[in-house]
Amino acid sequence: MSEQPHLRAYLCDECWNSMPHYKVNKKVISQKPKRGPTFTDVEWREIILYTIGNLICMAIIGYYLWLK
Repeated sequence: MSEQPHLRAYLCDECWNSMPHYKVNKKVISQKPKRGPTFTDVEWREIILYTIGNLICMAIIGYYLWLK
């Protein structure tokens, strides 16, 4: 066994040396998106309709919870 078995997955030296070993490059280039998401496609009309739809759903849920 090796002197530090926990670093070699508790394998004997012969088994450890027979396995392929892969190394990661030292220089890792971070990949950032060139442009973030934009919210200019959303119009005020869509926001208002979405809000009204949510309010109607909440009113229906409230009606069934409190009055029925």
